Amino acid sequence: MKISLRKQMIFSFSTVFILLIVIFGSLILNYNISNYQKQSFDYVQKIVKANISLSDNYLEQLITVSKIVANDSDILKAVTYRNSVKEVDYSVELYNQRNVAAKIKQLDVLNDITNALIIGNDDEYLYYYGSSPVRGYHFGAQEWFTNANLMSNKYIHFTNFHPTDYLLNDKNKQTVSVIVPILNANQYSISKRAYLMCDFNLDPIIVDSSSKGNSQIAIFDGTNPVYFTNKSWLAESQKAEIAESLTKEQKSFVISKTKDNPVSYLVVNETSKISGWSILGIMPLTELEQMRTTNTTFVIVIIVIACILVVFLSGWISRSILVPINSLIVKFNEIAAGRRDVSFKESRSIEINSIAINAENMLNNINHLTDEIIEEQKRVASAQFKVLQHQINPHFLNNVLQSIKAMAVCGDVESVSRAVTLLGKILSYSVYNPYEQVGLQEELSYTENYILLQNIRFNNLITYTMHCDDHLQHFTVPKLMIQPLVENAIEHGFQNHQEGHITIVAEDVGHEIYIAVTNNGTVVDAAEVNRLNEVLQSEDTYKQNKSIGLLNLNQRLKSCFGPEAGIQIFSREGMNTSIVITIPK
Repeated sequence: MKISLRKQMIFSFSTVFILLIVIFGSLILNYNISNYQKQSFDYVQKIVKANISLSDNYLEQLITVSKIVANDSDILKAVTYRNSVKEVDYSVELYNQRNVAAKIKQLDVLNDITNALIIGNDDEYLYYYGSSPVRGYHFGAQEWFTNANLMSNKYIHFTNFHPTDYLLNDKNKQTVSVIVPILNANQYSISKRAYLMCDFNLDPIIVDSSSKGNSQIAIFDGTNPVYFTNKSWLAESQKAEIAESLTKEQKSFVISKTKDNPVSYLVVNETSKISGWSILGIMPLTELEQMRTTNTTFVIVIIVIACILVVFLSGWISRSILVPINSLIVKFNEIAAGRRDVSFKESRSIEINSIAINAENMLNNINHLTDEIIEEQKRVASAQFKVLQHQINPHFLNNVLQSIKAMAVCGDVESVSRAVTLLGKILSYSVYNPYEQVGLQEELSYTENYILLQNIRFNNLITYTMHCDDHLQHFTVPKLMIQPLVENAIEHGFQNHQEGHITIVAEDVGHEIYIAVTNNGTVVDAAEVNRLNEVLQSEDTYKQNKSIGLLNLNQRLKSCFGPEAGIQIFSREGMNTSIVITIPK
């Protein structure tokens, strides 16, 4: 493909310069975003590791104290006694209760243990510390208790947040517990165990940073949340996305925006070696997105400035070739003024010479096309004159006037008045502005007046029905479109019949509009139907002397609605004859 020298220079220079700017700006943008994202990751990771260190120290103290209590000989003795007898000797039990109460108070060294229960091998509590429990509460039936996987080889287990419905006065609270088995060295079977369960607060290891900064901490037990701050910004769907990512063991990931929360977050995941919990640091990426927007705007501004600079430099560089172009402009102005004998001088520039040659060819084509247009206008004017000639059939007009005269002689004043009124409406509609567009309902009304006037001649032997979809009533169509088809039906279809029926239907079928004029008169020969349809498809009024009315209407439809519009004729023995107008939307 050939291109002018100026376009080559402008295109090449602009492409290279803008491409360099875009690459350079994209590198800066990606570097800044990556660097900021890495800094965000490091920041969140430090917070997470600090919380893990704090939580592990706290949990180690909790485990140590719990193990001391669980392994105490007095507690082992009391638990073994309760698990081994069916009927309790209350003198022995009273002694054991005193010893257990004295030993279990060792938990006071940790102020954050709120309650403690010793659970027997029947999954009901034996002894308690703190709030009074519900008698007969079955811990083995609780999902949070059984989900701790107490039959595994792991010695100590931590639960996630669970309700405290086993307490009489704190049923509506939520807590976290550590569960330590109470092992009896003389017990050979471990299928049934007793446990020390201590409820404790997470407050010493969780700092609610939602009110102090832009990050927050969450704790998950596998994929189940153990802790979420009450001021968490995350939507439920985002929390579900976190759980799904944890199943893939991802150490860091980004959770996307949702309808409920239009903020995305960076999540860093570290695992506590003591509790096995996943400690998550969650940081909103609002600042990162703002920086991305700012940098993107900066790059766009640079590109716009580069484009302006390219245009300026291109104009300055192209001045050297403007002289022959200005000469061409002068010649083109002469052509625009109407001169058709303009000649072009030869130039040293190949591009200018090519333009001059093309301009001369254009002049020759314009002269040729002008002659064709003039000839076409003559043919169109002739066709329009023929259409006008066929708008009112003189023979029809004479018949109507003779009918009016007969009615006047007979003294039928009412019929004369009605006939004159109908004739006046028909003449006023058909004579004035015969090429204007009218509403379909208006065209149908005119056609109805025509049929009523014809019935004066045929003594009301012509019956008719009309149907038009409501939303098509104001659809604009060429004037005098349907009446010629009705006239053909009366003159040719009913010439050998005493009476006849005409049906006019206008329907919208989606991508096309169909207007059908159907009569029950004489059937048209199949060969003639095929000939007429072929003529309507391939020829025009300039080449035909027969069926000029249908051909003219066919051409008018194509002029108004495009080449897909037109007329088609259907007629078969034992069926009606229909002329269908197709108008594509």
